[in-house]
Amino acid sequence: MTVLLLALVLGAPLEGQTRVVVGADACSVGVLAVDPQGRLVPTRSASATHTPAIVFRGRAARVSEEDPPLVFDVFNPRGQRYQVLLGSDYGSGGVARGWPQRPGQTVQATLALAGSSIEWTSMYGRWRVVPRFEGDEGPCGAARTFTIRP
Repeated sequence: MTVLLLALVLGAPLEGQTRVVVGADACSVGVLAVDPQGRLVPTRSASATHTPAIVFRGRAARVSEEDPPLVFDVFNPRGQRYQVLLGSDYGSGGVARGWPQRPGQTVQATLALAGSSIEWTSMYGRWRVVPRFEGDEGPCGAARTFTIRP
């Protein structure tokens, strides 16, 4: 009974909040690599030398435009936060259209690889990206892992 009550209290929106979808299933993220020809391909591993960038594509179950935007916390192989990337509105034809995000809109952010500090300092290994709403401390969806190799 106590667990049920706690779940109801934690899931209830606070006064003034418009987001009703909370918890670990409120958003999702996918990892894609930009190949040398500029195409996006789903990936679990990418070369820091030959891959220009990694793209994180996320979707949030948002209710209104007043909800906070989706951001991606990127953690290096040591588990340290490497970067926080703000998702930009991903429009038709694969064009990022800036801000604001629309409810339920797919957003994306790019992490540079080839020629970046990741390659220069040999930060190779298993990385992790965690989606969350800006201003929230915890994730809103499942983390995804990917490997960066030489």
